[in-house]
Amino acid sequence: MSHLLILLLLLLVSPGLQAAPIQTTPLKTTQVNCSNLREEIVTLLNQPPLPSSNFSNLNWEDQRILMKPNLRRPNLKAFQKAIKSLQNATAIESNLKDLSLCLPTATDAPTQHPIRIKDGDWNDFRVKLKFYLKF
Repeated sequence: MSHLLILLLLLLVSPGLQAAPIQTTPLKTTQVNCSNLREEIVTLLNQPPLPSSNFSNLNWEDQRILMKPNLRRPNLKAFQKAIKSLQNATAIESNLKDLSLCLPTATDAPTQHPIRIKDGDWNDFRVKLKFYLKF
């Protein structure tokens, strides 16, 4: 009987025979629901203070810069930099950090500068970011 008990104990403590430990903590969330993240940012952008009457106007050059695939990451960095000069934008700033997980890696090096956002201009920031989030 004692040999059987020793054998059983050896089987339990032997590393090769133990079951793999079950991971009880979730993996670090690197998969972000990008659609929900974009919607949340747009919802935050639509909150007061209300935009000026020319809110939907965006010049062609800015549109072109915001749509270029190889400028997606540099443009996001421009938004992340610009948001630091805006008041009450902490929630958007946090979401912009997560948004980088949704962007593909650029295949070509950017050949031009990213979007320019007027320092401290909430409406300029809002118009350009909303357009950027469409693509």
